[in-house]
Amino acid sequence: MATRLCPQCKTAAEPEARFCGVCGAAVPLVSGNVVDRALESAASQPARVMSPVSGVPVAQASVPLSGRVVPLAPPPITPAPIATGPRPTSLDSLVGRALNNRYRVERKIGEGGFGAVFEGKQLATGRPVALKILHPHSVADATVVARFRREAEACSQLRNPHTVTIYDFDQTEDGVLYLAMELVRGKSLQEIQHRDGVIEPTRALAILDQVAEALAEAHDRGIVHRDMKPENIMVERRGEADFVKVLDFGIAKILSGDGSKVPALTAIGQTVGTLEFMSPEQLRGKALDGRSDVYALGMVAYEMLTGQLPFKDAKSTTEIIQFHLQEAPPTPSSLRPDLAIPAVVDEVVLKMVAKARKDRHESAGALRQHIAEALATLDAAPVRREAKRVVAVVGAILVVVGTAIYLLSR
Repeated sequence: MATRLCPQCKTAAEPEARFCGVCGAAVPLVSGNVVDRALESAASQPARVMSPVSGVPVAQASVPLSGRVVPLAPPPITPAPIATGPRPTSLDSLVGRALNNRYRVERKIGEGGFGAVFEGKQLATGRPVALKILHPHSVADATVVARFRREAEACSQLRNPHTVTIYDFDQTEDGVLYLAMELVRGKSLQEIQHRDGVIEPTRALAILDQVAEALAEAHDRGIVHRDMKPENIMVERRGEADFVKVLDFGIAKILSGDGSKVPALTAIGQTVGTLEFMSPEQLRGKALDGRSDVYALGMVAYEMLTGQLPFKDAKSTTEIIQFHLQEAPPTPSSLRPDLAIPAVVDEVVLKMVAKARKDRHESAGALRQHIAEALATLDAAPVRREAKRVVAVVGAILVVVGTAIYLLSR
């Protein structure tokens, strides 16, 4: 295939790059054969604006910064029917029904473009469950179904207490496709941030540590999440502490036992993930490892600690891409000097979002170790301040007593 040049700055692009490594502009694919021409056509389509809840396209035009986006639209996929027979026309009609005589659908928790989540009950055990059910029209979309199956496949391998457990994956005779999973009683990190604003450093580090623990197991099993963001982190309050659950491995990259990649779900020419949280290598279309998730989690850390992302002044998606690819990230404390964010916290975040993978934490386990060291420093700081206060008070008392003795002895 011929060398591709950036249409904006004319720099030669890397073979798999979807964006220019110099200026951040989208780089079209080069025509050469029938396949290349098809890819070029797909790459030239407008960016799709995606719903922050479901990932479904909601518009075809310019991309607002508030949206969660997938930069390039995939070519159309011919749907293949999965089940025969009439399908329910509305998910609401499923309330009260038993799916395959195993799970009773009880009430809707939330809904998006691809499907809805219901609270339910496992009939054999009485255990409460969350039932993620695809919309009838989504069942006919091979890509959506494949992503649904990928989530079941990925999560079924994971046992960490901070990863949502998948119990079952099946389809009814009339084509209702569902996942039965652990029911999490809590709120997404996004909801908590909207409600509480900034999160103080010790609490933020504790949340990051639990997410990193879940990711460490996934990475050890060859699974890269690829879409870490506040919406995919559930936080349940247990007493005075937060308990975290990581959701949505639906676009995870899974490696087989011999280290080779399982075929990607996404069409060639499509970059998956959420733009605001994408690592430089993810934007460039390079092979990913766990350090890409660490980068995304670093962006999550900015939002928790400062209430904003480090490119808050960006006015377009191109400027966001340029930030990820080129700009030196600011310290969280410099974004919000009024919050007095400790230097040890700045150090953790800056290492997480280093542009070069080699400069980040080498693993989620290494990130957890750095977080533990930062927390130990923060825990020790009040003790040191109290010790200094006591010394100062004792010193003042000694001065007063000494002065009184001197005056009385005159």
